[in-house]
Amino acid sequence: MPGARRLPDHVGTLVIGAGIVGCSTAYHLAKRGNDDVAVVDKGPIPKTGGSTVHAPAGLTQTSPNQALSNLAQKTRELYDSVGGWEENGAIEIATTDECWDYLERRMDQARTNGVEGAELLTPDQVNEHVPIIDTDDVLGGFYVSTDGRIDTVTVLEELKAGAEKRGVPFYERTTVTDIETADGAVDTVVTDRGEVAVDDVLVAGNIWSPLIGEMVDVDIPLVPCAHQYAVTEPIAELSGWDHDVGHPWVRHWDGDLYFRQHGDGYGIGNYNHDPIVVDPADIHSHDEAIETEPVYDFVPGRGSRHEPFKQPSSRAFTEEHFEDAWAEAKRLFPSFEGKEIRKAFNGMFSFTPDHMPIIGEAPRVDGFWVAAAIWLSHGGAAGKLMADLLADGTTTVNLDPLHITRFEPHATSPSFVHDRASEVYDTVYDIHHPRGSSRTHRGLRHSPVYPYQEDLDAEFYEEAGWERARWYGANESLLDEYEVPDRSGWEAKHWSPIEGAEHRAVRDGVGIADRTGTTTVTVSGDSARQFVKRAFGGESTPPVGTVEDTTVRNERGGNVGDATVARLGEDRFYVSLRGGHGSRRVSRLRALAASDPSVTVAKENRCVISVHGPDARAVLDPVMHTAVGADSFPPYTAEQTHVKSAPVIAMRVSNTGEDGWELHAPMEYGAALWLTLREAGEKRGAVPVGDGALETLRLEAGQRECGTDLHAEFATFRGSLDRAPSVDAAGSDREHPSDGGDEPAVDVAYLTLDDPGTVVMHGIPVYDDETRVGHVAHAGYGYTVDACVLYGYLLSEYADPGTRLSVEYETERYPATVRNEPLGNASR
Repeated sequence: MPGARRLPDHVGTLVIGAGIVGCSTAYHLAKRGNDDVAVVDKGPIPKTGGSTVHAPAGLTQTSPNQALSNLAQKTRELYDSVGGWEENGAIEIATTDECWDYLERRMDQARTNGVEGAELLTPDQVNEHVPIIDTDDVLGGFYVSTDGRIDTVTVLEELKAGAEKRGVPFYERTTVTDIETADGAVDTVVTDRGEVAVDDVLVAGNIWSPLIGEMVDVDIPLVPCAHQYAVTEPIAELSGWDHDVGHPWVRHWDGDLYFRQHGDGYGIGNYNHDPIVVDPADIHSHDEAIETEPVYDFVPGRGSRHEPFKQPSSRAFTEEHFEDAWAEAKRLFPSFEGKEIRKAFNGMFSFTPDHMPIIGEAPRVDGFWVAAAIWLSHGGAAGKLMADLLADGTTTVNLDPLHITRFEPHATSPSFVHDRASEVYDTVYDIHHPRGSSRTHRGLRHSPVYPYQEDLDAEFYEEAGWERARWYGANESLLDEYEVPDRSGWEAKHWSPIEGAEHRAVRDGVGIADRTGTTTVTVSGDSARQFVKRAFGGESTPPVGTVEDTTVRNERGGNVGDATVARLGEDRFYVSLRGGHGSRRVSRLRALAASDPSVTVAKENRCVISVHGPDARAVLDPVMHTAVGADSFPPYTAEQTHVKSAPVIAMRVSNTGEDGWELHAPMEYGAALWLTLREAGEKRGAVPVGDGALETLRLEAGQRECGTDLHAEFATFRGSLDRAPSVDAAGSDREHPSDGGDEPAVDVAYLTLDDPGTVVMHGIPVYDDETRVGHVAHAGYGYTVDACVLYGYLLSEYADPGTRLSVEYETERYPATVRNEPLGNASR
């Protein structure tokens, strides 16, 4: 209630932080009828002095990440509904050919994610929207008319008022000093104004979040980075303009800068400087903080509508970091020449090692929830998401890429967080390729095969800290045998035709691949069978000695990853988890097992080497101490055996469309296993195969993969009976949105481009003439069938095999046809 002073003795949910996420969460919980909620903040509310109120307050909706784009769109709707939104658009400009190509892909992203008002502009059209910009070097722009500016304080005031009206109290100038736990759960929050018994705590403190996590020994891996923002003095061309914003925002990717109008002046946001990382413990207290008005409504000729207030998340402007940015700003906006900077500061906000928010309930401490590193452009919808999680334990958004448990053990170390987050800041305006890798902290995790891969001139990329081979330079001679279509442009980056040659070599003979880094666990105990059915959605458990390919399900039944489940004993299962986010998968399984002490989920540490191709059996037969014939070792069975002296769990499974085995050995035996297989394979011409070829073999074989081809936002479905036998045969290939709303039904469809040699990337729209009917979730080239293979989500009436459609990639249309899957799969 307004003005409430005395803290309650007990509250169901205590929200720590009254910025955008805290206020939005309280508002949405209250709208659900939950008034057993309270919000505390160490600063005055709503002008807390955090990053919400110092932000320039722009919101753009286009993102290569579908979840973030959807969060931004829903956030925009919320801000508009409470009277805190001004739609003035945003333009991203290109001054290089590389950036112009990128803007064409931004158009793909906008159309794929349903962003309204997106279009590409000529230089003259850019100038019409922003008359003071010099377009001599501008090649064009990407414009979204529905982007705009947030009236930040109004949004906070309205969300707070809406929550208070429904019974949620806010307590300002209340500092949390400790959080006590009991029996592995939060119990009491200690503040400088008293103690509060709690059931749940939500940490919405953003740049202060790591300090709160320390109170319960939970790592929240983010760092505050100081970002520069400066506003010019009045500009003659804007004289008399007393409204905050008229021109669209301008994003200058090639210059690491963005710009927005401030009435008769202009603001410059600067990423063109070395990262300025601040330890959360060194953030100034309110007493030490600078006192200044917010910048989002600042106009040089009149100031802000708000009186100055303390802003601990802002620091003094460092001019030495602004020199290059100011020079580039004056080149692009000649009106800035000769002008002084009227207002400037370094404002802190949060960066994580992977540039994604941190959301969810922390491991090991029940009731300790985190919503951090969430920018203002996503914060409104993130509050709704958190309210759903706190009330229901689930949400319609796939949280795995955002969840606090996604981080591998190394990713919470202070040095890793500092360096990777600094790299993220430094490359915010870089053009990132989906196959690219980070440059810092490489070589953290090596397979025992790594030295031999180096000898084979492997091209490595990084995934979850592992160095993985994408292709092998030693296989270049295969290009004399196999013709691989060449490619150029974006789709040629981080690619080699050797991938295609390795692909063809597996189809014709046999390949050996190192798949170490696959997350594996053992599930055991008296209730292991029942647990496996719950965790993986099956109606029954496989007999001892057999294997099932199935999926990991989230709380709503959505697919979040693939799993190969081998039953090794009556109450013992060995599970291989695929699709990324291994730590999150293990955390989910352990959380599910926590209610049954008879079940143990133990993470394994194994080297995984696979053998694929029509000659796979011939390679294994002389070295494996188990008969490998079709009758003695049929597909989808498992044996604990030896390859020469190396103990392995051998599973006859392959997602390449060819015969194959996966061999899982203790890590210390990995090198010996690799050398044995390579020696045995020499007589059969076996080639080492990288992940690039394995991926295209999988696509060509119609082996769907959750997290890439399939989205967790949709309810689970059968897929294909021989691949997912654990799913009820009464299931349907058709998917429906898992929130049960009125959205039209969609199908997962398998398509190929009609023109051989043409390659497109994923995340692009699919059309029937001018009607958008779906999007491409994953794409790769089928080197055997000589066509680009696509998995896409299509409106059901367009998903029948034989349907002629088109995809749009970098503004070009390419004809495509829906196909029966698979195109090539000798294992079926």
